[in-house]
Amino acid sequence: MADAGAILQRIRALGANVMIDGGRLIVINREKLPEGALDFIRQNGREIAAFVEREGSVEERAAIIEHDGGMARQDADRLARLLFASCPPETNPADWTWFVNKALEIMDAAPRERAA
Repeated sequence: MADAGAILQRIRALGANVMIDGGRLIVINREKLPEGALDFIRQNGREIAAFVEREGSVEERAAIIEHDGGMARQDADRLARLLFASCPPETNPADWTWFVNKALEIMDAAPRERAA
């Protein structure tokens, strides 16, 4: 399986982009892509679409964390990415869950500490 994040990064580096419209994957500025790129994108469309949807969810979650949690945008972005991240293959899932929960506790307490 191809790395959808890496594919999307390459697409954007070439001046194009991908978005989802009505459940369909749309390539913007497709003329900037090299020959064969659209076929490659079609072959990996499901993975790319899932990545784009997850990316949008991360942005939305970061905005909520920033607004409701009173965090700086940079911290909110990092926390949102962590919340949506998958457990790394070399990491024990129980350890990963502990790590994410501990990060949430620390970042959750930060605004209260600044206010005190």
